[in-house]
Amino acid sequence: MVSKLAKNIAHFFVVQKIVEKPKEAIYAYGMELLLSDVLNALIVLLISLISHTLPAVIVFTAVFMGLRKFAGGYHANSHLSCMFTLVVVMLIFSYGICNVPEKYAWVVSMGFVVISIPVVFNIAPVPHPNKPVSDEKKTKLRMR
Repeated sequence: MVSKLAKNIAHFFVVQKIVEKPKEAIYAYGMELLLSDVLNALIVLLISLISHTLPAVIVFTAVFMGLRKFAGGYHANSHLSCMFTLVVVMLIFSYGICNVPEKYAWVVSMGFVVISIPVVFNIAPVPHPNKPVSDEKKTKLRMR
């Protein structure tokens, strides 16, 4: 779906003489990434607005993006499975935010931090076949 739409947009750019024909595939790939990111952002925004957790979701997303940049992790094989994974993670997070009593929220948050830090320090960066990491880059990321 996303790939086909991106190819159609890139082809439209070629027809309108905005882009040269040899560069159509490059623009299609870039458009595919852009569309996927915009769609994922809209999904996150929609879930946070429906669950009334926008401030918490903004913080969660910022921390998650920073962590993924340096620690690596799972990369889905398709845009659909990526979106599905994102929806599941956001629904679980929003459900937790809405259902953990305020007096226990700090304890639950710190519990996740205490569990997460040793895991990240022991296994990060995590390579994935869709995004391999060279030994040199792995050393640099590990230091960060």
